[in-house]
Amino acid sequence: MLDLAIIGGGPAGLTAGLYATRGGLKDVVMFEMGMPGGQITGSSEIENYPGQEKVMSGLDLMQSWPEQAMKFGLKHEMKKITSVVKNDDIFTLTSEDGNTFES
Repeated sequence: MLDLAIIGGGPAGLTAGLYATRGGLKDVVMFEMGMPGGQITGSSEIENYPGQEKVMSGLDLMQSWPEQAMKFGLKHEMKKITSVVKNDDIFTLTSEDGNTFES
């Protein structure tokens, strides 16, 4: 069973994974079909992101985020989650290929 399942690999998903693994959770998986970084990686100019003073592309902004999060143990599964069902305290995630994951 996963300690934490994160659906989506954009800034929020990567931040959640970073803090969860740094906080001591051991089995943390981020489900993202493509390259981590999310929709922001398609932006040609980012000029209003906290902590960034210069204008840069979304791809440049997100380049180091996955490496930093995975350094602490975040795992990346390239699967599309199609269903999430909660039963008591357990969430069952089903991926497009029929695999299931519990968290």
